[in-house]
Amino acid sequence: MSVCVVGLGLMGSALARRLKNVGFDVVVFNRSLDKAKMLAKEVGVSFAESPGKCCKEADVTALFVADDEALIDVVLMPGGIAEEVRNRDVVNMSTVSTAISLRISRVVENGGGRYVEAPVWGSISEVLEGKLIAMVASSKELSENVKRFLSAVAQRTIIVGEIPKAMALKLALNQLNMVVVAILSETLPFLKLYGIDFKIFEELVKGSWMEPIVSRYLKRAIEEHPPRFKVELAAKDLQCFIESARIHKLNTPITAATMQRYLEATINGYGEKDYPNIAKYILDTLEKLKKP
Repeated sequence: MSVCVVGLGLMGSALARRLKNVGFDVVVFNRSLDKAKMLAKEVGVSFAESPGKCCKEADVTALFVADDEALIDVVLMPGGIAEEVRNRDVVNMSTVSTAISLRISRVVENGGGRYVEAPVWGSISEVLEGKLIAMVASSKELSENVKRFLSAVAQRTIIVGEIPKAMALKLALNQLNMVVVAILSETLPFLKLYGIDFKIFEELVKGSWMEPIVSRYLKRAIEEHPPRFKVELAAKDLQCFIESARIHKLNTPITAATMQRYLEATINGYGEKDYPNIAKYILDTLEKLKKP
């Protein structure tokens, strides 16, 4: 069985590696072709020069692109997936707005293909180990190819219903997670300003509902580590949540304020860092202000 992986960021690249390691034939495409060629050579897979060719060469096409614009591009560009989708499965693992996912589902299905939403919960290590949690929505019954593909990358598959319910669920999970983490970008600088050691704060919250949050994110907030999820992508996902809420006339001012914090950190050079580093951005800013 062959899988086309479109989009070779952190998650897409890890997906290609995972599929190759468990015996799938893999074809990759990235809008930056040099990146696709490099990964193909490194992992020992094929690369395609257009998303349509990638789709044509595979049984399942997995989309792992960055945002709404990228998804529209790889599907509708000249030589895009829409031109080669007939009788093929397209599994969208990207996190995008619900409106765009609906739009792309119609394009794929009008072209004779089968569209499946399958955004995932987990990061690079979970992809490589096949331990993702996939949230799945589709207007049709899943094909055996899609089931086999998902079983290779996800330890749990949760069937949500019709499109765009899986995307809405993923956006809700990301929104809650990112808002909670963003609180630390104010809590930790506040403690710093009053000279309170973070270890005292950790000790204080032990045994409370806050302990898992603080223990999970404190070091990731104040130290630099390889990103599990980038600051700039957190800002994008929150914007997708806001837009997806707006079409149903739901006002989300807390999410909007949180999105602005991630965007501010991105603008100031922290976009490529792990998303809890928005706290480090504020702490670093405070240190710069102290200097004469």
